[in-house]
Amino acid sequence: MKETTRIAPQLTQAHKAAVILAALTPETASAIVKDINDAHLKAFARAFSELKSVPAALLHAIAQEFVAEVERSQNELAGGIAEAKRMLASLAEEDRVNRILAELHGGGSDSVWKRLATVKPAQFLPYLKAQRTPVAAAIIVKLPFEQAAAVLAAADAGFSHRLLAELARTPEPSLEVTDAIAAAIEEEFLKPLACAPAGDGVNEAVGEIINYLPSARRDDFLAHLEAEDRLMCAAVRKSVLTFQDLHLRLSEAGAASLLRAVEKQTLLAALQYGRTNAAASVDFLMANVSKRMAEQYLEEMKAMPEVSEEDGEAAQREVVKVVRRLAKDGEVKLSPPPSA
Repeated sequence: MKETTRIAPQLTQAHKAAVILAALTPETASAIVKDINDAHLKAFARAFSELKSVPAALLHAIAQEFVAEVERSQNELAGGIAEAKRMLASLAEEDRVNRILAELHGGGSDSVWKRLATVKPAQFLPYLKAQRTPVAAAIIVKLPFEQAAAVLAAADAGFSHRLLAELARTPEPSLEVTDAIAAAIEEEFLKPLACAPAGDGVNEAVGEIINYLPSARRDDFLAHLEAEDRLMCAAVRKSVLTFQDLHLRLSEAGAASLLRAVEKQTLLAALQYGRTNAAASVDFLMANVSKRMAEQYLEEMKAMPEVSEEDGEAAQREVVKVVRRLAKDGEVKLSPPPSA
């Protein structure tokens, strides 16, 4: 801990603020970023580009310092398990909240096996193959049948054959053995998995924040980042998805799925304003509805009051949020972003 806390003071306040901002959810961070002036936005970009990467020890040290500042506040906060669950529910998905609370309050080996059952076979297979065959067999027998079969199907034939042979000749392990294995899985696999960043880590976090910025701020941010560090900017751009890029990132089938999923008034506002800032994407989306529906949309847009820049970009961000949700659910596939 001493080594960790010694790292944080080496950073400027701008560096620390950039790290905290990137650790927030995109919606929360964007609500802060869009209200600061250009000078501070550039300072954030500069500070973040100077960091290159943020090790876990450094992130924890900065978070501890931030928490210490909060604790000095005179305001009193409610606590308890119910309040913790309510607070976490506003920041993370339900499965993740339940997993975190289970880790905090134990839950025994049952909690480990339930969480392990949610892990994709490709993620779990390397850990399983690193175990001795009897241990791997004791693990696989605790998984749901469908998941166990999926893991074995993803493995090479030799490993699968050895594991199945071990299962056939070995009785089910005792409760003591199962609990010991569960404890090892918790420490060696589940906890590191929960701490591992998704995708490009910090770069992805910055990209998500940028997705929620007004286009002028977004362009200014990326231009500054490009001047400071072209490699980092290229990595950040991979995480950025804008309404202007939809005609390049979505297939025709994906466009059709999007149009069915977006609330109509939001779509019309995004399309009407899109004539000024994203004509190619508007034409692409309109080409993927029937002629009758396209004519209806055009008539309704003509009858609408002119959409302001703020409302138009807000509607476009809502459309992009739907695209991301559909992509996450596997209903649409996004093409790689265009080169900068």
